[in-house]
Amino acid sequence: MNKQNTSPYYQGDLIFIFLAFFAISVISIYAAGQFGQYGTGAWTRQIIYYMVGVICIVAINYFDLEQLEKLSLYIFIGGIILLILLKVAPAQIGGHPFAPTINGAKSWFVLPGVGTFQPSEFMKIGLIMMLASVIGKSTPKERRRLEDDIYLLLKIAGVSIVPVGLIFLQDAGTAAVCMFIVMVMVFLSGVNWKIISLIGSVVVLLIITVLSVVLLFPDFAKESLGVKQYQINRITAWIPDNSANSEQTKLQDATSSDKFQVDRAIMAIGAGQIFGNGIKNLKVYVPEAQTDMIFSIIGEAFGFIGCAFVVIMFFFLIYRLVVLIDRIHPYSRFASFFCVGYTALIVIHTFQNIGMNIGVMPVTGIPLLFISFGGSSVLSVLIGFGIAYNASVQLTKYQSYLFK
Repeated sequence: MNKQNTSPYYQGDLIFIFLAFFAISVISIYAAGQFGQYGTGAWTRQIIYYMVGVICIVAINYFDLEQLEKLSLYIFIGGIILLILLKVAPAQIGGHPFAPTINGAKSWFVLPGVGTFQPSEFMKIGLIMMLASVIGKSTPKERRRLEDDIYLLLKIAGVSIVPVGLIFLQDAGTAAVCMFIVMVMVFLSGVNWKIISLIGSVVVLLIITVLSVVLLFPDFAKESLGVKQYQINRITAWIPDNSANSEQTKLQDATSSDKFQVDRAIMAIGAGQIFGNGIKNLKVYVPEAQTDMIFSIIGEAFGFIGCAFVVIMFFFLIYRLVVLIDRIHPYSRFASFFCVGYTALIVIHTFQNIGMNIGVMPVTGIPLLFISFGGSSVLSVLIGFGIAYNASVQLTKYQSYLFK
């Protein structure tokens, strides 16, 4: 009776998660504002980004899942066009920044009066939508033959190679996120486990080989593989050289901005202890505090309790999405596989960002989704959230019709 009297558009748990992340984000960015890195008004801009995100979520829920699947191709193509334009765009137009290199990566358009716009953030959602459509239209697992698996893998590779390649030329960290999403979606697409094992082994071997080349032959990596110096610095800062205690090694460690950033983040989290120092009493300066290192601000301001609450909220969201993946699958394979990709996106961002804040993962410039300051990051993840919310609404409707 209660379910029939409640609108299917009211998904209370997802609304609670959204409001919790909104509050955490705004308060944390306000706390980090005392360092003046992005101006004291960054938290007000974050509120605006969230409000625009709410409009996107509402707009998305005017479409049904079939319409969203049809739009996936156009969104995907639009994302690729933006990535190509970013690649060929000049750093300046008329003396004003347009597509500059920021923090070692050419990943942003600078729009006067708006701010920066990062196409790769939206491409991640477009890629997930397109892959969800491709996998959703494939032969169901129980009727699939080996030839069908190979054909599906070729289609997934064809969809993924262009956007991931273009993103890699701009930002290796974001490209790695996209590759992780693709691998998770392949793993859960029903492809024969023997093929997946073979692909997984090749990928792991390739990663080990590339890391070995970068660490042992950095000059060759820069000249032949196109690896940037700042990317090498991030890896070496994460993997300290214990075999050499030369003055050169010590000097590199002392001057490494990435190592300094991680050290300060760990210090800030430790300074918060159990209950934190409060939002107006931060003592440890951390570079990129409002973006990459926002978790360290939460740690110092709210202590272990605040950090634990953030981790619990991410686990709550991931659990909710996993349940949705299973329950929506009989009604919409597209929605189910979209939620697979979106869950993978949340997992890798959360694991990587918190990991680099506590020194167990290399610094990659990947934001903590929902919380880090940034219009492109917030809007893209809220668009994905809107599609997942739509799927939850549609599931409620399907179940209501089924039991009427």
